[in-house]
Amino acid sequence: MPVEAAWQSKLQDSLTEIKILASNVDSKLDALSASVQKLEQGFEELKNLTNNQETRIALLEQRLDTCHSMIPANLSEDVTLLKSQIGSYQKFTWALTTGLLGVFVKFVFDAMTS
Repeated sequence: MPVEAAWQSKLQDSLTEIKILASNVDSKLDALSASVQKLEQGFEELKNLTNNQETRIALLEQRLDTCHSMIPANLSEDVTLLKSQIGSYQKFTWALTTGLLGVFVKFVFDAMTS
């Protein structure tokens, strides 16, 4: 019987140790479950933010298309033509001003000499 008592004692100690380990595993599983739940909540928030951003991007793309449609198709050609015309007007204005100034100087010179 002493051998049986020793085995019984060892079995009892082993059972106690198994219960302690099982309790530790349970507490770690509870902590892990809480962490997984927090991760799921974080993913849900991230999904909502992503959906909001996609909506904003879609609205911005729509506004960009609207702005592009408001710009005339041949705008660069029109600007080039305007620059050319302005250059011609400047040359004409310069020639006219120079001619008028020459006539005025001649008129003043003639008035002084006569």
